[in-house]
Amino acid sequence: MVDRLVDGCLDTDAQNLLSSLKSHITDMHPGVLKTHCLPWSRDLVNPKNKTHARYLKELGEQFVVRANHQVLTRLRELDTAGQELAWLYQEIRHHLWQSSEVIQTFCGRQELLARLGQQLRHDDSKQHTPLVLFGPPGIGKTALMCKLAEQMPRLLGHKTVTVLRLLGTSQMSSDARGLLKSICFQVCLAYGLPLPPAQVLDAHTRVVQFFHTLLHTVSCRNFESLVLLLDAMDDLDSVRHARRVPWLPLNCPPRVHLILSACSGALGVLDTLQRVLLDPEAYWEVKPLSGNQGQQMIQLLLAAARRTLSPVHTDLLWASLPECGNPGRLRLAFEEARKWASFTVPVPLATTAEEATHQLCTRLEQTHGQLLVAHVLGYIVSSRHGLSEAELKDVLSLDDEVLQDVYRDWTPPSKELLRFPPLLWVRLRRDLGYYLARRPVDGFTLLAIAHR
Repeated sequence: MVDRLVDGCLDTDAQNLLSSLKSHITDMHPGVLKTHCLPWSRDLVNPKNKTHARYLKELGEQFVVRANHQVLTRLRELDTAGQELAWLYQEIRHHLWQSSEVIQTFCGRQELLARLGQQLRHDDSKQHTPLVLFGPPGIGKTALMCKLAEQMPRLLGHKTVTVLRLLGTSQMSSDARGLLKSICFQVCLAYGLPLPPAQVLDAHTRVVQFFHTLLHTVSCRNFESLVLLLDAMDDLDSVRHARRVPWLPLNCPPRVHLILSACSGALGVLDTLQRVLLDPEAYWEVKPLSGNQGQQMIQLLLAAARRTLSPVHTDLLWASLPECGNPGRLRLAFEEARKWASFTVPVPLATTAEEATHQLCTRLEQTHGQLLVAHVLGYIVSSRHGLSEAELKDVLSLDDEVLQDVYRDWTPPSKELLRFPPLLWVRLRRDLGYYLARRPVDGFTLLAIAHR
């Protein structure tokens, strides 16, 4: 098809412009466009025409090759971007996994959840102070924060962006700089905002400034609400024993919410927060569960572990926990009760967390030996962030006392290379169970003693 003038002559100006446009497009995208030249004939569009059939085949092959190339190129770009942010995805995945484990046995607190949801909706359209949940250790603050994170879309809308951090359970959530860095990256990705540049990440003060600016930027979008939940402020290294929290916003802008949790007690982080956040309505006490809710929690724990107790053992369990509404204490009692066999007469349960810990160590020493248990727990506690399983087995393989105790009754499989038997560690790890925490550090999973 060509353009012609009124007198039937060829429109050379139109032809020149068309040629110029084609050349420009070809120069702009040299690897995308391909020219196909076909001789003109009356049956050109007839598939039976060999020239036309060859053209269709070449065009189809070209389309498939180009489509495959573009898809693979995009996948490589996404893979490169994913590798650059792999640390962030690991951090988010760790806290989500921890949260999903905690809320499996969550019960009660429905009235408190409703009141918190009402308070969040009331503060969503105006400037407000952060909220602080407080209570004694083991009262269930972590479970409540995880349940809040799960129910946040229902409380504030399905487009609400929720960021949850269980402080102290990973390397990045143990210090303020790493915490703010991971939060800023996650919020920027969630809202499609530019990521913080490298020069910002080099200094803590710049990270704090970027964090505060980011909260106001999100608020000005006037669309999605942002909720930040920071559990266990006591486990943040820069806050513990500090007199102030310089990075903590004293007021949250509209559509931005900050919820903290802290342990109550003498000279704790709660005292520091009370010196900074002066509004008494910002503090919400987490109280013990009722007797019925405590029994419900034990039943949920038994169901999750696929265990049941005989009537005699059930009566002994409730007798050892008179009106105990502390979820941490209930969890410790369950960990002991799940080991009971139907034909045994168990020892009375401990009445405090310290006694329960001593009871656990006594049982482990009777099963695995005092020397092995003492050395394994000592190595884990002595490490800064924890030990990987490979590191722990290497350390035990270099411990002469452990090796002498292990190989006292039988001959090592190899005289050239003495290694700690991995099966002994597997048995001890199984019996430690809930008391052994796993923390992501620099792309590896380290083992530490759980304190929640």
